[in-house]
Amino acid sequence: MSFTAVVSGETAITARGPLKEAAERVLGRLWIDQVPVRLASEDASLWPSTATAGVDGRPLCWPGQPGSGRAALDRAEELRDQARADGLTDVVLLGGGAPARAAELIARVHGLAEPGTSLTVLDGPEPGPPLRIREDPERLNRTMVVVTGDDPGTETLRQVFAEALQEAGLSPAGIARRFVTVAEPRGAAAKHALEAGHPLVEAPAATAFGALSPYALVPAALAGADIAALLEEATAVLPSLTRPENNPGLVLGAILGGAVRAGRPTAVLGGYPAALPGIARWAAALLDETARGRLTPVVQEGGMPLQPADDLFLVTFDGRPHQDDATVSGPLAAQLVVWEYAAAVASYLLETDPLAPADRAVPMTLDDGTGEPLFADGDHGRAVEAHTTLPGLTGASGLTELLDALAAGIGPAEHLVVAAYLDPDETRGQGTQVRRLAALLAARCGRPVRVGWGARPPALGNDQPDGGVYLLVTGNVVRDVPVPGRHHRLGMLQLARALGDARDARAAGRPVVRLHLQNRWAGLTRLLDCARGDP
Repeated sequence: MSFTAVVSGETAITARGPLKEAAERVLGRLWIDQVPVRLASEDASLWPSTATAGVDGRPLCWPGQPGSGRAALDRAEELRDQARADGLTDVVLLGGGAPARAAELIARVHGLAEPGTSLTVLDGPEPGPPLRIREDPERLNRTMVVVTGDDPGTETLRQVFAEALQEAGLSPAGIARRFVTVAEPRGAAAKHALEAGHPLVEAPAATAFGALSPYALVPAALAGADIAALLEEATAVLPSLTRPENNPGLVLGAILGGAVRAGRPTAVLGGYPAALPGIARWAAALLDETARGRLTPVVQEGGMPLQPADDLFLVTFDGRPHQDDATVSGPLAAQLVVWEYAAAVASYLLETDPLAPADRAVPMTLDDGTGEPLFADGDHGRAVEAHTTLPGLTGASGLTELLDALAAGIGPAEHLVVAAYLDPDETRGQGTQVRRLAALLAARCGRPVRVGWGARPPALGNDQPDGGVYLLVTGNVVRDVPVPGRHHRLGMLQLARALGDARDARAAGRPVVRLHLQNRWAGLTRLLDCARGDP
């Protein structure tokens, strides 16, 4: 049989060819090491950080476990009822990582029962989204803010929204009713919530395994998702994850970890079932945070071409079992559980610690170390400025020549990372243009292209070799948002973060090019023309 299938209820995992063989080689070890039973019992000996957290008395979010989410269910429903009584239907989530992407996904899929609600995730200092909310009185009047991040950047955004509500005429008590904080009881975010009188939902310490935790479920519930039904469906999957046969999480984890051990470290995620929009982006964030650079997930979107290579494998959602390397299908709740479990299994095989605290330090500088730009392509005020210290690119005199040299310089084991410090909104921001740019660059270089938004380049901050070539895109801000009590604005914070990221990537020995758009729209139009090969 050229492919194998594992079916459990409505969930099915398949693998064929080399991926099938790679998974079969590691499944025996997983059973000998009793990994399924140890995961189910939250065995602290699996990873060093688990034991440390246990000594400190800090419970963690474990993979696929709905317990903490179920404990917060009544509180989430109470807060949702209060929000609707106050006329609040738009939720702004201040937080990032895999749990935020899970909240977004759950709200899209399970929030259809309550029309007119929305969930917007803000995980960086891009001024566009908060500015649009601030300047739309009707939208601001129906907006509530959920804080799930516990870092200075999230606190800055919280202050921005608190000031906007104060300027709208709300009393301190009225402002407090607009905020909900989900946090570990001993963290800074919990302290801020108590001081400001915001409702606080306590949760285990955040990890990448947060799809069924309060970090994802509370904002999704406030945005109208049927969380009780989701948790019931997720709980029904759990027994399949401890049995020796037809265990979808174990097999998917063996596929992912086995592929990397067999020399295929890049997983291309594609397919996009219409019923689960955004699932590939969540799965990619989950694998990014748990595999710690040993596995590189690339989301195949917008018709991005995929050329076969020895280091790649394709995982499709609702794909073609006899043609694709691996396929995953099933309802959302089941996939949330199975993917988290699989990511934990893969981490075990790859000897990474998925529960270790993330490096949340954000490098900030107003100088990326490249000096004056190599050139400015275009008219004054609409030009694209190029910055790099790469010897093979410093002789380029224009964008077309630069992109040609950049694409040619991406080696057979490398991939391109487009890190865009712009507005990701696909209708009012630059989201659509950046994704088109990524697809065009993938066609030019014949290698996978990843897209990141206003965040630290994903492969940094670990001890694994990094195969990324970084193209950072920054841009001028026409209208900015002031930071309360400070002399700077969000746009300046965003640029300082980008420049710090550029320095960090170069310090890690990675090739870096930064393109600065004097005018975001005109600059991206010029970039798209050059990426197509138009003069």
